[in-house]
Amino acid sequence: MSEVNDQITDEQQIPSKEQIIAFMEEQIAVKSKQLELQELNTKLAVARAEEIKALSFIGNATNPNQQAPQGKPHKVTQEDLDNNPELVEAGLKVGDDVLIADEPEPKQRGLKK
Repeated sequence: MSEVNDQITDEQQIPSKEQIIAFMEEQIAVKSKQLELQELNTKLAVARAEEIKALSFIGNATNPNQQAPQGKPHKVTQEDLDNNPELVEAGLKVGDDVLIADEPEPKQRGLKK
């Protein structure tokens, strides 16, 4: 019976200060690598977005059959940003030039007899 009690007390022994510090240093090393990986993933995502943006620009510039964008030019105002938070999310700022799409004209419906 004393062997069982000795095993329990050995397993439940409180870690020493050095063991706790060693564990924390190990966790710091792991978290540092996780942070480094996250930073690299972020840079990769930004680079991919820039590549897509460049390819889109090249495609638009080299496609002769493309129609000019339809719409009315408009400068973004603070009121526009206040009323449309998605514009802020898209990265637009006060003073940016945008095209407001022309609204299709409503279809004329004839009167029924």
